[in-house]
Amino acid sequence: MAITRRLRPAWLTISVTLVLAIVTMVGFVLIERNTNQQEQALLQSNTNQAADFASESLNAVGSLFSSAAGTVKSTNGSPSAFAHAEAGLPLTMLLVKKTGAAYVVTAASGKGFHTGQVLGGAVQSTVEGARSTLTTGPVTFNGKLSTARFALGGSTVPAALIVYGQLTLNPFTTVSLTTGKPFEHLRITLYGPGPVTTHNLLVSTSSSLPLRGPSARASVAVGSSEWTLVAVARQPFIGGFAKSSPIILLVLGLLMAIIIGIAIEILARRRDFAETLVDERTATLEEALKERGHLQEAEQRAREGAEAANRSKNVFISRMSHELRTPLNAVIGFGQLLELDGLTDDQRDSVDHILRGGRHLLGLINEVLDIARIETGDMTLSPEPVLVGDLLGDVLGLVRPLAAQHSIHLVGGRDASCAEYVFADRQRFQQVLLNLLSNAVKYNRVGGTVAVSCEPSGPIRMRIKVTDTGYGIPQEQLGRLFTPFDRLGAERGEIEGTGIGLSLSRQLAEAMGGTLDVDTVVGQGSTFWVELPLVEGPIERYERLNIFASSDHVDGPPPGDRHAVLYIEDNLANLSLVQRIVAQRDGIEIIPAMQGRLGLELAQEHRPALILLDLHLPDISGDEVLQRLRDDPKTASIPVVMVSAEATPGQVQRLLNAGALAYLTKPIDINQLLQILDDHVLTADSSPAPE
Repeated sequence: MAITRRLRPAWLTISVTLVLAIVTMVGFVLIERNTNQQEQALLQSNTNQAADFASESLNAVGSLFSSAAGTVKSTNGSPSAFAHAEAGLPLTMLLVKKTGAAYVVTAASGKGFHTGQVLGGAVQSTVEGARSTLTTGPVTFNGKLSTARFALGGSTVPAALIVYGQLTLNPFTTVSLTTGKPFEHLRITLYGPGPVTTHNLLVSTSSSLPLRGPSARASVAVGSSEWTLVAVARQPFIGGFAKSSPIILLVLGLLMAIIIGIAIEILARRRDFAETLVDERTATLEEALKERGHLQEAEQRAREGAEAANRSKNVFISRMSHELRTPLNAVIGFGQLLELDGLTDDQRDSVDHILRGGRHLLGLINEVLDIARIETGDMTLSPEPVLVGDLLGDVLGLVRPLAAQHSIHLVGGRDASCAEYVFADRQRFQQVLLNLLSNAVKYNRVGGTVAVSCEPSGPIRMRIKVTDTGYGIPQEQLGRLFTPFDRLGAERGEIEGTGIGLSLSRQLAEAMGGTLDVDTVVGQGSTFWVELPLVEGPIERYERLNIFASSDHVDGPPPGDRHAVLYIEDNLANLSLVQRIVAQRDGIEIIPAMQGRLGLELAQEHRPALILLDLHLPDISGDEVLQRLRDDPKTASIPVVMVSAEATPGQVQRLLNAGALAYLTKPIDINQLLQILDDHVLTADSSPAPE
């Protein structure tokens, strides 16, 4: 393949160079032919003009003969008068009379002839061919001079007489024709009648004979004879550049062919070098890809093994948690029963240790289960607008006894900066804040302070900070802070804990679309903060959309005949919203319950016309509350409407199959809720169900 690649550029270069050379040669031939044709046409045209001029000049001899003939006629054929009349002419002229078979000179003008001389040879041949028009005989050449002969006879002179003349010239003596264009551009030779040969040459305008180069011929009419004029150009008629353009094209074309061939060769070699380099790199890449494929396969197998191990771990944790809860229920239950009995101080202390250990283990099981649910994606969240200030107040109330136990002062949490809504699962958000606050209390100095504050973090997020005055966390331990079961050495102290609270809190915050991190200074304390998205409050949202104003107000029964609607909900904002919605209907009273167990008690006590039930409650789930309501004969017939931000089709159908009347998703559709109130409260029979 490498040899083929090396040969390919050479063949390509040769082929392209040959093609360009052939194209150049063809162009040269075509242009050369066209140029020659134009040159020849111009030469022929000029030659024709020169021939016409020569014909006119030579035919002027005919006028001499006519003059001589006129003289003979006017003197009644007197030879002496003819000889006297033509004595000054440049031609040698004779007056000839035929006597029998001989031709005898009767009068002579010029040298070489005399009266009474009998003609012979070429002169006789010319005289014998005399006609009524000018007749020329063959040119004779004696090695130095050429002689042209002319004769006139017939009716032009007396029938018994013939006028003869001859012109002797040196053909090798250059004759200058300076009559102007076109003759100044030509070299001309004039030949007498007959073949174009040296012995027939009369006149030449060039001493360089024979004439060289492309020539043109033209006939010169001299009387009744045809002479020949041959001409060549002294210089090109079409211009020097036009004449040399074929050569220029040929040279430039061949030069261009060579340059392009060299360029192709260079480019081809560079391409071959690039292809070789690409092949080498491709081979290297293929090897790397193969190696990467092996690594990916190994990684995939390792991932699948890890996922399988993680699933097995989670299954094991779930099963073990279930198995541990059963004996723990007995341990904590019977421990509480023992606590009620009359015990000695030692016995009470032992029972107290049992209960604390059992509760600690139960909390650990719950946290491990939460982490397992997050990792497997089974953690169910119900995000909704949560008022941060109210939730912080509840959490601070729960932590206050622990803070008092450690002499910790709690501050903040209810200022205006916390009066904002964040989008979170209320129960899980409370779990995160409770973990951060309890840690800030437990790992603080005696008599220290825990401050809770809120601040915006960008235009759409809020940061809730929990700051303590503890000992801080060394920089080298920060990387292990959120590792499950790693308490950074605190397990050797007296502070209780499981070591998974921070890890669980961070995972819960991230599952709700937020973040959790820490800023710490050794010796001064730490600030743990959680960020969550800001949202509009439910009441504010409905007021902004002007939904309340668009709802039709319906008069209900008289004030003495009011219907009760139980709303089991731990979110005060949602509770206030539903109270505002129900206010659109007269005769309906809302009974609030913020815990599931309290809701069950109120349902048995008040027997409401309708129960609105949140799915996620702090003590027991909405599923369990619905099941207990359906299992209790006193509440089995009360319509129950589930209210939740979670609205997966499978869950909705499951709760409807479990006995729920309807399923409302948050944010609540006011018209849908009002329609349910109209259909199942205001128009329903208000008499209590039988016990």
